[in-house]
Amino acid sequence: MRQSLGKHKGLQLMMNKALKGSLAAAAGIALSLTGVGAAFAQDEAPEDTAPVASGTVDSSQDGVGLNGMLGEEEENVWANLLQLHLSEEDTRLVYCIQISEPLQDGNVYEERPWEEIPVEDLPLVLGVLTSGYTGDNAGTLLEEAGVAGDNEDYDGYSWDQIAYAGTQAAIWHLTDGWEINADDPTVGEAAADGAVLAVQEYLLTETEPVDEPDFTPEFEVDSTEATVDGTTAGPFTIGTNLGPIGFTQPEGATIVDENGEEVTEFTDDQTVYVEFADEVSTTVSVLTDTVTWTTPMGRVFVPTSTPAAEFVPQADTGAEDIDGQRVILAEEHSEEISAELEFSITVEEAPSSETPQATLPTTGTSLTAVAGIGGAVLVAGVVALVLMRRRAATAGADWGDDTEEK
Repeated sequence: MRQSLGKHKGLQLMMNKALKGSLAAAAGIALSLTGVGAAFAQDEAPEDTAPVASGTVDSSQDGVGLNGMLGEEEENVWANLLQLHLSEEDTRLVYCIQISEPLQDGNVYEERPWEEIPVEDLPLVLGVLTSGYTGDNAGTLLEEAGVAGDNEDYDGYSWDQIAYAGTQAAIWHLTDGWEINADDPTVGEAAADGAVLAVQEYLLTETEPVDEPDFTPEFEVDSTEATVDGTTAGPFTIGTNLGPIGFTQPEGATIVDENGEEVTEFTDDQTVYVEFADEVSTTVSVLTDTVTWTTPMGRVFVPTSTPAAEFVPQADTGAEDIDGQRVILAEEHSEEISAELEFSITVEEAPSSETPQATLPTTGTSLTAVAGIGGAVLVAGVVALVLMRRRAATAGADWGDDTEEK
């Protein structure tokens, strides 16, 4: 089970017959990504939040003119191929989700959770996006809609323009109740008319609702199967919705995969082991250096009071939202962020059987793992995985054999 970052949940380590141990709680420390974050104490977890993506909207690419009705009024619009510039290197396709609001392309757009968006049927909109045009699949979409032909254009419109217009028409139908004019759907000739109608109909009939993407940062180290064999501890299974998490190998140990090969980053569902340099009680710390953060398809962006000319990538401006058309992201956006997330892995001798098991001073709970990440951008905490090697008694005790219960 994956643990939401920033919530103190225990993960009990189950050891084998010849080994006893548990996971140790570690005090939280504040290590922010991109300079934004908030410190937190061990008994006060930060609010689960995520980096807020922002960008500027480019509406300069030509699209297809669409004819239709909004309620009882005629509403003819242009489905220009909109793009969201998240940085100089990254531009992503977006769609409008409020046909009656003006596009504020002179202002910075910031993402917001669905609960703050006054738009109907966003799960259906995301369902359309997953099957609709996402920037590089126009031919496939037209073929699935039954209108792919030998021509490279439709009365002067490209495949991309037709695919985008059909997807946008389907979205506006869901969000605003806009009805395309079936007798004269586009500003063009019959080929464009039929293609746009076919794409819209395909998307409205063949797609299912999709829930809002999970946007809470998550990280977990599953140690339920971990044991110590000589100088090797593990296995540990990584669970995260972050992308690859790069790290530098610690002093005194090496992080390896199930084949014993050295690894340099953590990924979701990855199994790793720790090979200690010496078979003695020791602690090693793994300090990460990068985190890949992904803003998924389906995130909604709203216009803010910040002028587009003042846009700074990855900056949280704190600007107020303004009235204007919202847009929805049709492609995921990933970026590598500098990070410092520390893992302290300790192998130490366990107390003798006469010694009571160690407990947390404030709760009396057996030692557990605490994984904490949260904050305004991403705040990292320490995760301490403590594997306690049984101490042999001085008066002739031994580790026991494979059949002896310990």
